[in-house]
Amino acid sequence: MTRLGFPGLRRFAGVALGGALFVLSGRAGAQSATEVSLAETLYRQARELSAAGNYAEACPKFAESYRLDPATGTLLNLASCHEAQGKFASAWLEFSDALVQSRRDRRQSRIKFAEERIAALDPKLSRLTLVLAPEVNEPELTLALDGVAIGRAALGVPTPVDPGKHRVEASAPGKKPWSTSVELGAAADTQTVTIPVLEAVPVVAAEAAVAAPPAPLAPEPAPVAPRRDVAVERPVPTTVYVAGGATVALAVAAGITGAVYLDQRATYQSTGSHAPDAESQHDSLRTLGVANLALWIGTAGGAALTGYFYFTRPAARVASHGPRFSGFATHDGFALSATGEF
Repeated sequence: MTRLGFPGLRRFAGVALGGALFVLSGRAGAQSATEVSLAETLYRQARELSAAGNYAEACPKFAESYRLDPATGTLLNLASCHEAQGKFASAWLEFSDALVQSRRDRRQSRIKFAEERIAALDPKLSRLTLVLAPEVNEPELTLALDGVAIGRAALGVPTPVDPGKHRVEASAPGKKPWSTSVELGAAADTQTVTIPVLEAVPVVAAEAAVAAPPAPLAPEPAPVAPRRDVAVERPVPTTVYVAGGATVALAVAAGITGAVYLDQRATYQSTGSHAPDAESQHDSLRTLGVANLALWIGTAGGAALTGYFYFTRPAARVASHGPRFSGFATHDGFALSATGEF
């Protein structure tokens, strides 16, 4: 999708030294209609925010729009947004990438714009150079700038970086890791960080390990008291009795009202609707039926609640305390039984 206009944004993913610096590239393959539609929506929102001077919110939207649909116009807007934020290194890299794409597409207006911005940004760039101390001799030395691994070929190369704090790290097998922070000024600041000789990790000599006194024998474990039998009981709580009693009462009431209801309904059906008080009987019969139904519903609910209280009652562990004796009679006389611990 082609987008015109230049105020915009793109998040700088990281700085890689030695000519390995680059911005996010377009994804291979065609984008779905949803991605293109979302990219266009983000782009328009970012243009409005950028026009209002809200670059902090505009730049991430330009960056996400470019990730979804890597259009050159979006990249130019992203670079312009970073330039407005003072992130000159990010903007310079993005303009450089947009220049390559514009030349590929033969868009002369964009080529001219990108070349002008690159030329204007070049003298403003802050640059960081990493060098090794002369006595450093670590063939397996690993370097990183702001968490991004860099090759040894990048050493000694003044690399454009955005203003602010940057972290340099170095490590090697058998050595203590080393790191330092450096802060570059807003524009045209040039600084150099020297990687020192890494300290060796102290190693315990084998002779010292041999000469070390033998470790004392572990004390014998104390005798463990025999485990007492634990009985698990589930006493019935009071709530079961209360709920059960209420359920029985409801059931009795439901039975009585049901009998009365059946008797009155039989009377009403035998006399028919021609009796003088037929309408009054009908209303009384209906009220009694509703009351009986409510009582049966309450009975069912009480039964369910009683069952819930009964089956979910907590268990209690009761430890046995010594032997228990009990006597019982037999056909030959009297016997004594004992249970528990001795």
